[in-house]
Amino acid sequence: MPVKRLRSWAFSPENPFKLSLMLSLPLIAVLFMLFYSVIHWNKKSIEDIQDKNMLLYARALYQHIITSPLWRGDHSGYYVEVTEHITDSTKRRLNIMGKDYARVAPEFYTARIKGLTRKRAAYSFHITSLEALRTPNSPDAWELQVLNDFKYGLRQDALTKTTFGRTTFYRYMAPIKMEGACLNCHTKLTAGLSIDIPVDFSDRLYASQLKRSAISFATFGVFILLFVMAITVFFSKRISDSFRSIKSLNARLEELSAKNKRMLESIVDAIVVINTDNKIEMVNPGFEKLLGIRAEELVGKSCEEITRQEIKKLLGSDSGKEVILNDRVLKISDVDVYDQEGTRKYGIIKIIHDATEEKLAAAMELAGAAAHEMRQPLTVILNLLPLISDKIESGQDLSEEFGMLEQQCSRINDIINRMLNITHYRRRPYTEELNIFDFRDD
Repeated sequence: MPVKRLRSWAFSPENPFKLSLMLSLPLIAVLFMLFYSVIHWNKKSIEDIQDKNMLLYARALYQHIITSPLWRGDHSGYYVEVTEHITDSTKRRLNIMGKDYARVAPEFYTARIKGLTRKRAAYSFHITSLEALRTPNSPDAWELQVLNDFKYGLRQDALTKTTFGRTTFYRYMAPIKMEGACLNCHTKLTAGLSIDIPVDFSDRLYASQLKRSAISFATFGVFILLFVMAITVFFSKRISDSFRSIKSLNARLEELSAKNKRMLESIVDAIVVINTDNKIEMVNPGFEKLLGIRAEELVGKSCEEITRQEIKKLLGSDSGKEVILNDRVLKISDVDVYDQEGTRKYGIIKIIHDATEEKLAAAMELAGAAAHEMRQPLTVILNLLPLISDKIESGQDLSEEFGMLEQQCSRINDIINRMLNITHYRRRPYTEELNIFDFRDD
């Protein structure tokens, strides 16, 4: 029983809640697709902004490192005060104001700066070239690809996003010009500076921005959805009420149609319905019985397509006419069918009534009445004839008999005149089982 009720609810269009749900599902699908599209577009935009910002930041770091005097080798090295971190292995030393200064090669400072930036600034850089002479300065796979692009002028700089372990980095690389002491490790051909910048904090920042955007749009979408659903429920209620009214009206119309059909089928007279296109829409069993044809052979055909001449004759006869068909008297009656306003015609109903029995009964009643009325004067005349014959032989006076003959002939003539001037139908009982036509004067 619960399953049946659930099915009835699911397939019941007049249910307002089900109707509102059906109307809301497409909206929910559209909003979901729009939400996904906006979030995807927003994520893509944020990623593009992040890439642009990181490119600007990497370029700034590159310029800072390139222009820094800490490692530029304009004087083939640097003199620094000898400390515990600086060994005294170098041959070139200076003593200035009682302090010892030793010459340090640029590559040493480069390594130290790399370590300091990795510890303090959270980024690292690497100077390399296609022609690196020492292994620590040799390029990795990505750097090698970018350096080749620099060599053939395919790009000015490069930026990519990659992950090492659990840390995400932006890697930037731009070409540098090798000169001075740098040529001790790198030939003067193709070199570049790569910078690795961790972006965990930046990713969290942009992810937070994306999350706020998603929450804002989801809140707005839920508000719009609730608003539209409220309107949908309101109109669904009205639509459902209208649907129930239409369904009830259709049920009544179907009931009336079935009732009318049963009434037409139960009528003894032959009935055929013809629309305004002169096509047959319906015939009743009386028509089938009268003409010995099935309804399927006629319905849907135009009157011009009918091949049987007797049917064609009946359908083409005007209203009020009588048609003799197979020794039967058929009376034709046409009823025009209009709409309620009486302006639009739907078609005609042609009623074919078999009046044979009625005609025969009327003729029998008329014959019976004529026989009854005329028999009496004829009987008198027949009885007078022998009497007149005897009086003629004996030479007696026949005035009385001729008067009686004249009286009975006048009576017969009066009966004939009344038969010729019949204006209405009136019967009177003749026997217990037979009625005859009433010729008597009122």
